[in-house]
Amino acid sequence: MSAPNPTDHPYIYTPQDRPAGATRTVHGVLTLIAWGLYAYLWLPLLTVLAWVLGIRTSFIELYMRNNRVDNQIFLVIGVLALVATLLLVGWAEWNRHKYGGQDRRAAPRHVDANDVAESLFAPIDVSQRLTRAKSATLQMGDDSRLIGLHRETPMRGQL
Repeated sequence: MSAPNPTDHPYIYTPQDRPAGATRTVHGVLTLIAWGLYAYLWLPLLTVLAWVLGIRTSFIELYMRNNRVDNQIFLVIGVLALVATLLLVGWAEWNRHKYGGQDRRAAPRHVDANDVAESLFAPIDVSQRLTRAKSATLQMGDDSRLIGLHRETPMRGQL
């Protein structure tokens, strides 16, 4: 016996036809406005958190001391960005040279239909059909074990 279709459940809404494009656009705009309002309501808390963490004070000390911008801080930030970039690129190149090239992993062992049948607790004929299928819809028994295939798409060259 196959499992019931989950979309036939009375608590799942499945519309029969798609709404018009204008309706979907209006719903999308309303959703965007609602998310914007939600984010706007969080701003006071984020401001308090930033103030507590000293971000405002850091900004004043670094950039706006005596109402002028410290030009040297931009040089320091640029040098730090350059160093971070060089470290990241160097690390990536080191990994590429160390781990690039030939794949050193062991080849996976061959799994035949008997192994599949044993691991799925399925009949051997179902396992053989499953190993030849590109995709399949499984049929499960009352004990939640594989008992057959509803549909299967064979792999190319096995039609």
